[in-house]
Amino acid sequence: MQVGFICPNGAKATFEECLKKCPMGERCISKPTLKKMSKIRPWTGTPSTTQLLNGTRHSLLTITQDYYEDPQALAFALLGTKFHGSLEDSEFMMEEKHKSKNMTGTYDFYSPEEKTLWDYKTSGGFKIKKALGLVSKKIRDPSGARYKTSGRGYKKGDIKLINEWHQDEKEKDCWEWELQLNRYRLWLEDDGHIVNHMKIEATIRDGGTQVARTYGLDKKIYVIPIKKLPREYVLDFYNRKAKALRLATAINWAPICDSIQTWNGLRCEKYCPVAKVCQNMPNAHSMENKFNLPKLHK
Repeated sequence: MQVGFICPNGAKATFEECLKKCPMGERCISKPTLKKMSKIRPWTGTPSTTQLLNGTRHSLLTITQDYYEDPQALAFALLGTKFHGSLEDSEFMMEEKHKSKNMTGTYDFYSPEEKTLWDYKTSGGFKIKKALGLVSKKIRDPSGARYKTSGRGYKKGDIKLINEWHQDEKEKDCWEWELQLNRYRLWLEDDGHIVNHMKIEATIRDGGTQVARTYGLDKKIYVIPIKKLPREYVLDFYNRKAKALRLATAINWAPICDSIQTWNGLRCEKYCPVAKVCQNMPNAHSMENKFNLPKLHK
């Protein structure tokens, strides 16, 4: 699990070392913020729903290996924690923790009156664009603006082409959020609550910027309806992932994460705190032979 921070100069410091005295002599972030970031949930042996949405190897390594994180990489996670902590309303069931025999989960809030389950997300524009199913096509600029120079596919004086955005359900891609909220839904239903609707309230990290507008996003907060998934499908997914993580922690090995879980390799290159440890893990063939395992990956 995370045991410390990576300083701006590349040095590493444990939480205790950092909070006792800044190794650099001048803090990069305030001590209260660093203290909040240092509060890590210990591994209890029972995975959370969010852990099971990650690749099994990623979850295994973040549980069993000591690693350090750049505080800058934790900024938005901290923002979400502060946001959740500031929301209190007796009309709603908020941050209720549920536990089954092989996993835990905590939803953000459920409105009994509206029979609606909500979850808050803070994410980049690209992910929210995919979750909304936004696609674009080129149309002529309604303002009649024209190109002042010639370029690829157009000539000077031609009417400018702009992107016109619309939602396409076939392009909607938010499978992680769908699985997460549907697992919470099943816990609520098992407790006797009716869930007619599930919604994500997504705040765009780069909202209002040119980056967000290139994805067709002109608001800072979007509400994204989440469809109901069959009970058997949801439970089968989580039970298989929980079983895989139990096996992984027992033998201290798991197959490499797939392309979806690694964001086509981008997560490994820039955003995975245990990527270096992962590179040193034995390959699949040797481990499958050693433990007489079935192939756990495609």
